[in-house]
Amino acid sequence: MAALSLQKQYTLGELYSLADQCSHDYPATLARKIGLLTEIQVLLGRKAADAVREYKRIYAQRKRAYAEAYLTADKDKGQRAELAVTDLRMQEADAEADKVRWHNAVESNNQLINSLKYSLKVLLAEYNNPASGVR
Repeated sequence: MAALSLQKQYTLGELYSLADQCSHDYPATLARKIGLLTEIQVLLGRKAADAVREYKRIYAQRKRAYAEAYLTADKDKGQRAELAVTDLRMQEADAEADKVRWHNAVESNNQLINSLKYSLKVLLAEYNNPASGVR
């Protein structure tokens, strides 16, 4: 599978498309699908890390803007500081939603990989069992 990623940088969509083309009927194609989903897991992990970084960056920016507005306000410091950061709060909420979405994608893909690993184990057991009549 490492050779696949060295030849070309695939997008998530391309990798999902390649994985969807793999049959669950044969151990070799199922193993290829697991390999593709593992590459997808790496990309999802990077996206999740980027989303966390962006969320933390906006959070820090909001905290700084709040403190600056608080310090420069003459009266009603808390209210003026809150008003100064409303747009940043909205950006922070969007970034947090992206962070959660990518985290969920990583978890979901991980569960799919584990499920397919179990299916592969069962499929290999069937192929190695002389009583199953499959060979």
